[in-house]
This record gives sequence, structure tokens and C-alpha cells, in this order.
Amino acid sequence: MEQYDYSQYANIPLSALNHGIRVALSRYLTPRRSVPVTSADPQADGRLPDWTGLAELLGFEYQDIENFECKHDPGPVIELLKAYTICRGNSVSKLLEAVKTLERYDVLDDMRFRNGIVRDVTDYNRRQQQQDEVQMYDPIRPLQVPEVTTCSDLHRTDHRANETRIVTTDDVDSFRSGESHQVTYDAFISYDYSDVAFVKQMIKALESDEYKLKLCIDARDLLPGSATYPVTAHLIENRCRRIIIILTPKFLESPACDFQTRFAHSLSPGSRSKKLIPILIKPCLIPAILRHITICDHTKQDLQEWFWERLAKALQAPLDLGPEDYSDEKSLSNLFCPEAPSESGSSIASGPSSASASSSASSGARSSQTKSSNLSSLNSSSGSSSTSNSTRGMKVSHC
Repeated sequence: MEQYDYSQYANIPLSALNHGIRVALSRYLTPRRSVPVTSADPQADGRLPDWTGLAELLGFEYQDIENFECKHDPGPVIELLKAYTICRGNSVSKLLEAVKTLERYDVLDDMRFRNGIVRDVTDYNRRQQQQDEVQMYDPIRPLQVPEVTTCSDLHRTDHRANETRIVTTDDVDSFRSGESHQVTYDAFISYDYSDVAFVKQMIKALESDEYKLKLCIDARDLLPGSATYPVTAHLIENRCRRIIIILTPKFLESPACDFQTRFAHSLSPGSRSKKLIPILIKPCLIPAILRHITICDHTKQDLQEWFWERLAKALQAPLDLGPEDYSDEKSLSNLFCPEAPSESGSSIASGPSSASASSSASSGARSSQTKSSNLSSLNSSSGSSSTSNSTRGMKVSHC
């Protein structure tokens, strides 16, 4: 009969059925029946039209049925469906066909039960479609290729792992291409996984052709199976120029994010090299170690037009100017004590010199040995040396 045709559910796993359908089925099949089914179908003939007959049709043995019967809470039918759901290849179609084989049309004709099946299957198909769209457009979760082999090279013997040599997917690509250098990144992104939508937005903006920056995202780039804290510490210290901290209330509750923030702060105390870049995307309490650092605020709508440009420039800026920018002692001295014209310099310096001399003469016996030595040095200096000393005196007074 067409109304009992369930072939459209052949590809729907039993996990698609929610708790309400399972409870409804339990309500029908839990009461024991004493009259077996009389049918021309050898699969159904002689079986009891209750949950025990359903368990036999689904392939469970006597010992399994005894174990199900001991489960008074939540009940044998719920336990039966739970065990059947775990088995691979079992579908909604197989379950409904088994109920039809037992001639339990009272279950199949129940409108609430039928509508519940349709609703659960529709919800399952919608979720699957959403997941397929995420896999197609999500830059963090790449699509799996259909052909998956056991190993790309069965003759490899280097089974010892080096957790600081190859830690990202880029390292694997670099190793396979024959390159020996490790891949470096412009920034390591420290975030809570509840804020992954903003991270995807950041990837789209900063890794575009406009800025061409390379970000390190743990969910996208880190290889599974490695120790989380040592690997992230190695990346932050040695292979990432900066670390971007995405501040949200969930971030403050994450132990991993707290470790990454404190470790990066220890590498750049006082933010002298500007290695930390905090970004506020949701209002929250700013940690004490970040309150002295300028925060890139994404919560202010009127400033968002400049947000990505400021962030990109902060990542592109050099970490340290280096000694070549202050190449000699003279340029370093002029940075703090700029020179003044020599004519005014001698007149400015002569005032303090003569005042010092008169003060030394009037002090008499109260003058110390140091003052006497300075006075005799001033009286015995030549004209050229006086000019030089005056110039130096001018510089000290300006400082």
C-alpha cells in the first residue's frame, strides 16, 4: 500500500528521530502482547507484535532483549532504539518497515506519530543543508576530498614527532614541497570559539589582496594531535610577529586564552614592541595586564570604517626600529639636547662662569677642595678652551 511506503526515508539515519517520536513508539510497543502475528511473511509469522518482536526483527539476540527488559527507566523501547541508532547503516525506513511487518498499523496510522516523523525528517534535511553550505564557504573548515588513502608514503620511518618543527598545515605543505624553512605569520589570533564568526570576518578582510597578511588560526592551521599549550607558545614567541587578542566575556572565561595573553605579555612587557593588539568586539571587563595598551574598539559603530585599516597598519608596522635609526652618538645627543647658535652660547655660558668665580672668592675658608680646584681650572683656561667650555655649558643648561 502506498500510504505505508517508506522508501523516501531510506537515507535518513535513525538519529534524525527526536525524543518525542521515540516516546510515542514506546507508548505503543511497551505493553506485552501474547498473541503472535499470523502472516505469510516468514519474517513476521510467529513473532509477538510488541517491542520484543521488533527487537528480533532488528537483529537483536535473546541476551540483548533480556538486557533491554531490565531497563525500567527510561524503558526497554527507548534502550532498544538507542542501541539500534548506534549501529551504522540503520535508517528510519528500516524501523518503520519493521513496525509494518509486525502489522502494527495502529502505530503507523496515528496522525501525531506520522506528522512527527515528517517533522523530524524535514528538520534533519534542513540541518544537513546548512552544514553543507558551511563546509562550502567556511575558510576554517576545508572540504574533505573524496579519496582518502591510508598513508601517502608507506615506506616512511620517521615516526617520531617534532612538535616545534611541523605544527601547522602550512608546515606540511612546505615540507612536502622540499622547502626547509618554517612558515611565519603576521599575527596569531587568540579567541574563544564562540566568536569564530568574527574571526572569519577578520580572515576575509586581512588576508585579502588589499593587505595580503597571513594569520595563524588554531582551528584552521594547527595540526591535530599536538600539545596545545607548548605549540601555541612556540608559535607566539618564534613564528608570529604579533598576537591579536579578541576580547569578549567568553574570552575572559577561557583558560587557553588566558595562557596565550599572559605568555604574549611576558614577551612584550609594557608593550614596548607592540606585540599585543587587543580588539574589543563585545563589552567586557578589560584585564589588568591590558589596560595600559591601546585597544582597537570594534563596538563603536561610527569608528568601524577605519577599523580594518588601523588593524592592518598595526600588523604591518616594524616591531623594532633597530640601532641603525640612531647610528651615532651625535644624533642621539641632538635628539635630547639640540644645539643653539654659538654667539648666544658664549654669553649664556659666561654668566654662570663669572658667578661661580665670585661665589668661590667670597666663600673664602668655607669653600671645599672641589670648588677651589674648579676655580683654579677656570682661571688657568685659555681663550679657545673657554669658548669650548662655554658651548658645553650651554648644552647642559638647555637639557
